[in-house]
Amino acid sequence: MSASAGVSPYATGGGGTVLEHHFGAVLLSHLLTQTPVPGLGDHVTPVEVRFQARAVTAVDDYVVTGRAGNGALHYLSIAVRRRPRLAVSDSSSVELMRSFLATLQQQWAYLCAGRWHLALAVAAPFPRAASVQTLTTAAAAAGSAGAFRHRVAEPGRLNKSAHRALWDLQSLISAAVAHGAPDSGVACDALTWRLLAHLSVLELRLEGVRPVDRTAAVERLQSMACLTGAADGDALFSRLRECASDYAPAGATVNRESLLRALRGAPFIRDETPKVTVPLPRPRRGQAGGSRLPRVVWSHPGLLRPHARQPRVHDGTLLVVDGHVLHALDTASGKALWKPKSMGYDNQPPVDGTTVFASAIGSALRPRSLHTGLETGPRIDKCAAGQAVCARGTLYVPDLQGVLHVYDTASGRRLWSWRPEPAVSGFLETPRVVGDCVFVTWTGCDASRPWTLLALDTEKRRPRWAGPIRLASAQRWLVSADSVYVISPGEREEAPWLSTYDVHSGAFVRREQLPGPVVGMLSSHTTLHLAHQDGHVSSWNALSGENRWTVKVAKALRARLVAAGEEILVAAWDPGRIFVLSDATGEKVWDAPARPAASFEAPAYVTGGAAWAVSRAGVLQGWDLQTRRRLGAIDAGLVWEPAEQGVPQLSGGVLYIVTKNGSVHAIRLEESS
Repeated sequence: MSASAGVSPYATGGGGTVLEHHFGAVLLSHLLTQTPVPGLGDHVTPVEVRFQARAVTAVDDYVVTGRAGNGALHYLSIAVRRRPRLAVSDSSSVELMRSFLATLQQQWAYLCAGRWHLALAVAAPFPRAASVQTLTTAAAAAGSAGAFRHRVAEPGRLNKSAHRALWDLQSLISAAVAHGAPDSGVACDALTWRLLAHLSVLELRLEGVRPVDRTAAVERLQSMACLTGAADGDALFSRLRECASDYAPAGATVNRESLLRALRGAPFIRDETPKVTVPLPRPRRGQAGGSRLPRVVWSHPGLLRPHARQPRVHDGTLLVVDGHVLHALDTASGKALWKPKSMGYDNQPPVDGTTVFASAIGSALRPRSLHTGLETGPRIDKCAAGQAVCARGTLYVPDLQGVLHVYDTASGRRLWSWRPEPAVSGFLETPRVVGDCVFVTWTGCDASRPWTLLALDTEKRRPRWAGPIRLASAQRWLVSADSVYVISPGEREEAPWLSTYDVHSGAFVRREQLPGPVVGMLSSHTTLHLAHQDGHVSSWNALSGENRWTVKVAKALRARLVAAGEEILVAAWDPGRIFVLSDATGEKVWDAPARPAASFEAPAYVTGGAAWAVSRAGVLQGWDLQTRRRLGAIDAGLVWEPAEQGVPQLSGGVLYIVTKNGSVHAIRLEESS
């Protein structure tokens, strides 16, 4: 916070510090109980509270981060002032307005998309609260500076107090701009509308005879207390008040996990340590996986053209790409939900919630409803629509000049953009979003330039690493919680190499030569498993990059590996068998041949305590993972080309398959609960 007199409660040493710490405890109570924070949105769950967040936003008392149902992150910047005068003659009010205008400019795209919010928290009673709230409501409803100007000019629309508050705010904004605050390139009245349209006034009742906000926080916290008496919630709030006093001077960033650790051992807090549960008894021999499984739920022979892509399930809708045509089927019945739509690319379209972003002719993306196929928002033109990806309410798509653009999926507003330096003609593949980073790969305009990989921090909207990873070429790459793995071919006839990099800094960690070309990768927090074309399976420490074990299980492999508890399932091409290896040692636990004898070139599926796989002969068969007994089978000609069509998807215990001849099948592998 600024050291100006009257701006920072730490500078004044007055009651502002007490108010701010009480309010910090209220915010921590919302974080702990996972209840909505006023001003952030009723549909948003708080996940993080930052104290004195100058590094994030100019409005630096608090920044609350929350997550909506679709995973989109929302932010609330809060300035806490006991009773601000909001007058041009008050230097602290001018400084407050400078911070709001700076944040307004920095986060304008997020504010317009409804993913960033501003709030002024004041101690009640605050005489001007009602007038300012009237103005904020009118500004938000107007939708534009011009409409707001006409609305407030209408006779009888505002009372004298509101008109006076508006005049003072405009004068205050003009003074703040004169003292160096950004004007965002608009006139004072437009700047006033922008601020009011995105501002909430929070009246805090945390002190005095009836501190109703404190009482509400205690009621929220009671569910976290170990006993039923109201004193437990009150004691917990007092402890949160102490935490806020410690966090504020340090500028701490707090999430629910770190807060629970700070409260651990307190006699009034309920222990949330996960309890060890006794697993339910497994089915007896002869009952594993259900005696009636597998079974066909529905089937559409010859519905699509040969070699249509494998389907993907989203919110009860099965999306199938058939060349440049997109089909949508109901997962339960298999009935078409809407007429097939033409697409500009034959890629799997990205989906966010109930919206699918289908490519269109002319390098464009068209947002459509999953359930009706109707367009639901503005198109995105002149983009590499075949390389779009959605994650947590955000759409990432490059344009045709090699610039990555980031959009809010709900509003269609562009949030930010990033261009590699030096400029490139385009990205090599679809960006990948992992955690709070989006990973992009490209080569220079000259084909001889090296392969390049870079991580962009999605919150800070800039590269996370000091420099990208550059290699002469690359086969595959994978990101885990701590590492980035890149497999690059060896020179001439030598085996490929596995290079490990730190995911946080991009720093090189280790380089090891592999037994042979890689056909599949499987990552966890602690290990990386690789399936090699020559039949080897290797395991690597995810933190150090060291080889844990390497074993040869077959003559040839073509499918990725699958985890099943403490075991690894390997579907082999030659011989056509399912091998089960110990994750710890690589030793073979058991194996089972395909019947009839045939190769496996697609991975196994694990569901309901059983493993299922489709052989090259088109036979679906299963094995109980505990008894190792063979289960039922379906010989329905389930033949497809993985290299062209992809891998079928298992969702809700049902396997959805598009065969080589264009037939679509839904096959249940696990009984629904």
